[in-house]
Amino acid sequence: MKHMIMLFIICSFIISGCISQKETSIFQEEPLFPDTRWTYQDMPALTNEERIELALQVQAEGDASYKRAITEAEELSNALEAYIYDWVEGKVDGKLPEGLLPPYIDSAKTHSWSLVHPEEIIPEGQWYAMEMYDPQKELHQHSPDPHVTYLKLLFIAPFGSKLLIEGDFPYCRFMDYQILQPFDPEHPVTGNMGVCEVPIVDVDIEPDMGHVNPFRVGADRDAEKRHYTLTFELKLGNAVDLNPQVMNSGYRAPGNSRVGSPFGFTGPWGGNVLVPSVLWLRIYAPDRGKEPFGGVPWPKATLQLPTGEKYWITCDKSKAVQDQTAPVPDRPTRPMDPYPIEGPSLGWFKMFGIDLAMMETAAYRETEPWGPRDAGTAKREVRTLYSLLWNRGADASPPGNFECGATCCNYISYLLRPMALGKEKVIIITGKLPAYPHTRNGEPTMGGGEVRYFSITHQQGSGGLGKSVYTSVPHGSLMDDEITVNEHGEYIIVYSRAEERPHNAVPEHGVTWQEWGSSSHQVFVIRWMSVTPHWHLPQFAPDEINIPWETGTWSQDKYDSGLVGENVPGIMGPYHPVVHYMSREKFEILGNTPLTPDDIPPWTSGNEQSGLSIIFFMLKCIILHFV
Repeated sequence: MKHMIMLFIICSFIISGCISQKETSIFQEEPLFPDTRWTYQDMPALTNEERIELALQVQAEGDASYKRAITEAEELSNALEAYIYDWVEGKVDGKLPEGLLPPYIDSAKTHSWSLVHPEEIIPEGQWYAMEMYDPQKELHQHSPDPHVTYLKLLFIAPFGSKLLIEGDFPYCRFMDYQILQPFDPEHPVTGNMGVCEVPIVDVDIEPDMGHVNPFRVGADRDAEKRHYTLTFELKLGNAVDLNPQVMNSGYRAPGNSRVGSPFGFTGPWGGNVLVPSVLWLRIYAPDRGKEPFGGVPWPKATLQLPTGEKYWITCDKSKAVQDQTAPVPDRPTRPMDPYPIEGPSLGWFKMFGIDLAMMETAAYRETEPWGPRDAGTAKREVRTLYSLLWNRGADASPPGNFECGATCCNYISYLLRPMALGKEKVIIITGKLPAYPHTRNGEPTMGGGEVRYFSITHQQGSGGLGKSVYTSVPHGSLMDDEITVNEHGEYIIVYSRAEERPHNAVPEHGVTWQEWGSSSHQVFVIRWMSVTPHWHLPQFAPDEINIPWETGTWSQDKYDSGLVGENVPGIMGPYHPVVHYMSREKFEILGNTPLTPDDIPPWTSGNEQSGLSIIFFMLKCIILHFV
């Protein structure tokens, strides 16, 4: 088994393009993957072989490895708690002494940790922002939706502490908090790989007495009194056991309290080290004029000891902030038609975690008819590896078998599809847009809908042949209220280079146009957000009910491509996004009258790269289109 796993890993990284064609050995100057320079935490510099060796060692040790991680966490908690109590009593300085914190908490990215009193807390110094942005003006990486602002809070605390949050509901389409799961070595998280966070969604938050929650259907979105208070208990244990109501398929539960972790555990892929904890605040589609933070101050965070004393622990996180928020350079590539693997029969991949999407992509491209490997064997290896590294899979214990993975929004079902654009060609997506609440123009009341939010983003993957460290860079995005629809809610979206835009790709002809950008090969990412029951389309939503793990992900033996994996409507019915591809000239021949999806001819074979180019394609770093 060990050799089978190592062979799979080696093949995957060769295909991913992370190994140069000029290298004669997989072990010559092997790069570290995933590259962690843009994450908020530091981790050990391990090779891929060392990571697999460590994972196999953990598997062999069983409970002993689990207990060792628990012991290390409890020792850190006890030492930190004792120091905080001494500080409260005035016995020690606020600056935590060297050696109190482990090296991957007190690291280059998060260092100089110091205790401060509640009255000294400045919210703008606690959080940092990954702000919404315009891809036409600047580019950012790691797959954010450009319509969204993400606030992140890095913190540490002893077990038994509470994280208290107070703030005002922003003026926006959607918000939620997601905290790192309770400390659980059985379900590790390595950056954006592993199990999902514990959420609390806007509509479930009870406002303070005399205040209004503007996200509830029919609520006053303009209410001036919109304050709330949240409590996150910081504990050790299983996320589902400690959050029995919210950790289910709908991620809904009443009340303003959830249970998370005071610090994280990276598991064998991250060297089995302790790292800071994190709380996310997502602000989707702020009202116009209230960008980027929804027109309200940043929330204030306070930590509280079991005996009631309040405090905060600051750190110098400037390197983490710089790495995650800095714009990235454009990387143009020459026009190229799609490869056969991306051709007219391919529909969409449903994402059950970013890490799984990467592994499945590598294996899929190795198997027949695209490569020499047997699909059944490749799928089994993916499942084995995913279970070994993160205890994730259809048969894993909860929350390892949940649809959503680390750093993903728990309320979104993500659909992915690679695509490329040749010279003088256009890409067209047709379908039906689910109903959504209108909010961005300051609408006075909150409405219901079939989704809370919907968007289609297209993004570039990593650079070719391992030379680029930038991944998942959006070149454009359309959210629901930017998409032109007809009286039946149907849309036609055309993508092209600016100089190759068809003259009839205009709203008055029923068409939404968006510039493709400078990179030929990109990937589409659809975000379909369900907040049950008021913003949900139960019959057609691509969620884990309609597309369960056992049949919805390619690595399963019972995978059903008819759900969303084919380029014709499946479980999503009329809401299935169908991909078309043709020359600009052929699209312009369709005429200057209003078009409907039925007017767009299906994509037929002949517009893809030749079969001989598959070999070249396999050597390119296309895998990271799926990050």
